[in-house]
Amino acid sequence: MTGEPVLRRGSTGQGVKRLQRALAARGFQLALDGQFGPATEGAVRAFQAANGLVSDGVVGPRTWAGLIGAAVPQELSRAGARFIAQFEGFRARLYNDPAGHCTIGYGHLVHRGRCNGTEPAEFRRGITEQRALGLLWSDARAAASELARSVRQPLVQHQFDALVSFVFNVGAGAFRGSTLLRELNAGHYDAVPAQLNRWVYGGGGQPLPGLVRRRRAEGVLFAEGNYS
Repeated sequence: MTGEPVLRRGSTGQGVKRLQRALAARGFQLALDGQFGPATEGAVRAFQAANGLVSDGVVGPRTWAGLIGAAVPQELSRAGARFIAQFEGFRARLYNDPAGHCTIGYGHLVHRGRCNGTEPAEFRRGITEQRALGLLWSDARAAASELARSVRQPLVQHQFDALVSFVFNVGAGAFRGSTLLRELNAGHYDAVPAQLNRWVYGGGGQPLPGLVRRRRAEGVLFAEGNYS
């Protein structure tokens, strides 16, 4: 991957942490300690051997390209879906969300602006929880696809799930233009929780307690993997 350092056993620092995150995203169990020791070298060699690369334990451009190219999970985990559902809550009937947009089920956006009677008949009648879960998964897939397009750094599953929750809530366009995405793509993982906490304001410019709680939980999930 252009711009990434050549790493080998004995290397230390943020470049090694990025390497370890990329390996973790591919299923290797590693401490994200920034130390290129025997465990990291073994994971690198195993990845290289499995992907037709010279298994020398040295991380150069070809190994970086192989690691980063598919190092973002592709779909929300079951735990991630439950995480989103606990914040959205189930509503069988149309309602206006805190920002004033017409919504149903587990936070499915029917249209921007308040409910006004022009919504599809299915939604005007009300929906089942099963239908609401289907809408949640559909919406989450759209958020997951946005992450796959926009994120250029490796993510492990809990980081991905936290960001899917965020994009599901604020929308792909807001995420695409956010400082959060710029910080993440610069490799500044530690900046993500603080950036999440900036997205807590409703239409009146005041912080909404529900968003404050959600952003805090997303930050903890991203940083620590704690789904509770």
